[in-house]
Amino acid sequence: MKQWLHFDIYETLPREAVNQTTIGSRHDDQIAIYGQELQEKLGKVKLFMVGAGALGCELIKAFALMGIGCTDGAVHCTDNDNIEVSNLNRQFLFRANNVGHSKSETACVIAKGMNPKLNCTDYMTRVGADTEAVFNDEFWESLDFVVNAVDNIHARLYVDGRCVWYEKPLLESGTLGTKANSQMVVPHKTQCYGDSQDPPEEAIPMCTLRNFPNQIEHCIEWGRDKFNELFVDTPGDLKSFLDDKTAFIKNLKDNQTSAGVRSTLERIESFIEMKKANSYKNCLVLAKETFNAYYDHSIRDLLSIFPKDHKDKDGQPFWSGPKRAPSPITFDANDSMHIGFVMTYSNLIATALSIQTMSDEAAFTKLAKETEVAAYVPKKIVVKTPEEEKEAANNN
Repeated sequence: MKQWLHFDIYETLPREAVNQTTIGSRHDDQIAIYGQELQEKLGKVKLFMVGAGALGCELIKAFALMGIGCTDGAVHCTDNDNIEVSNLNRQFLFRANNVGHSKSETACVIAKGMNPKLNCTDYMTRVGADTEAVFNDEFWESLDFVVNAVDNIHARLYVDGRCVWYEKPLLESGTLGTKANSQMVVPHKTQCYGDSQDPPEEAIPMCTLRNFPNQIEHCIEWGRDKFNELFVDTPGDLKSFLDDKTAFIKNLKDNQTSAGVRSTLERIESFIEMKKANSYKNCLVLAKETFNAYYDHSIRDLLSIFPKDHKDKDGQPFWSGPKRAPSPITFDANDSMHIGFVMTYSNLIATALSIQTMSDEAAFTKLAKETEVAAYVPKKIVVKTPEEEKEAANNN
């Protein structure tokens, strides 16, 4: 905006006389307007924020800077997702070195860095009917205020229902594409969130697709994304690369990270090598390797970090609620579904490279049984405990 913005919030000013004498604290600007009495109340507030994504990052920053929960109060923050690269363009507390870490834990650590007096507790527990042993009657009764910062309507309705039951004020907020809303719910004075109806969700959060798919819509969306990546983007990149290598690489560097550039060029190189060999068997090898990567190897890697009996730091089963423990699938040439996957994949790649395809399923099955691919090699992934991460953050 290339102009002045006048933001009028006169209705927030105190209606009675208050002590506006500054005390030499970091909150003197607030005290000079709203008084010492309000500042003391803010420090004693016990607040629960559900979600630490784009909205949650901004809210917990505001809590720290306002002094909420900084004396006898507390800020509880929960989010069961980890930070991904795709989050960094809108979840502004997080940086590249935070990728892979817990959203709620990282947000609390950074907020405490802004205000060391902030009494902040993080959880990686989903709020829902299946986790009421963690967020129980005693927990809800202890709260003064609740804030919703989640990206799905089901969770928002659940938290709203809890606030109605325990008669807790709720700041409800959310985004849906380019739209956003906020609603202040005060017990016995305003309607609750569930009294009105949001439009149906049009998109599925990527973190749900990648980490905890639990509905058929998630699998469909994941399949669409992978089909486009494998059979549209890569052949298209290959054509653009062959048409003008210099322009393609320049455009790639301008729009992707160095890791993305490398990954794209490696895929292009593998396609070029397959075209040079002009061998259908190479297409089959790629198909089997992709099957193993999606349905076997990546799942083994995940389960090596979070076994099926893994417990979160609150002692609750990690694989519970919408997080369903996956099981690896070993390729079996006698399984028609497995053969259907690799045969279709092989023919699509062969068609893109103008290589002769196969339509005889019996002959293809025989070739698939004879074709060897790389064996599973566990990925060396280092995962620190939350206590180790907090200690490292404090040392920094």
